[in-house]
Amino acid sequence: MLFAIDLQNDYLDPEGKFYFPAVEDVLGDIKERLEEAIRTGELMACTKNIYPEDEYKDRSAETIAWAQEIHPLFRDLLREAELFEKEHYGISPEGALAFREKFKDRKNDFEFIEFLGVETNVCVLANLNIIQNVFPSSGLTVSARRTVASNPELHRSALEIMKGLKVKVLDDEYIQP
Repeated sequence: MLFAIDLQNDYLDPEGKFYFPAVEDVLGDIKERLEEAIRTGELMACTKNIYPEDEYKDRSAETIAWAQEIHPLFRDLLREAELFEKEHYGISPEGALAFREKFKDRKNDFEFIEFLGVETNVCVLANLNIIQNVFPSSGLTVSARRTVASNPELHRSALEIMKGLKVKVLDDEYIQP
């Protein structure tokens, strides 16, 4: 299973409020991995951050709607993914449990769950932790070259924390400069 975190305009487009240039370094690797998942029929899930009204008082409803949308590079690739809308860092435990129940006939898909997306030290880590508790017997992985954080040191630290949580960190040799 592949779990994509917050691949939306606000993080990945230069006009987005949370955009940072390092995202450009991972877009190709993320796209390639999503394409592979589609080719192999891998179960996919994705998150989308939904902004509470009071958090973006200075932005128009149109701008907020644009910011929340999945980035065009990934929109078609994630069309069939199970979508989790969230207002904060992680999906709700209830949502994760409902997801597990919905796909209980595809139990083999949960043997390994890979995470990718932004930001490594916030939403990727938070969602990984929730999923780890809902799927305790799954082998979790995260790729250093398919995750990114605005602060490279926090990216590296988050990957180390994940290792401590018994998560396999792929591509460990490639960690943001």
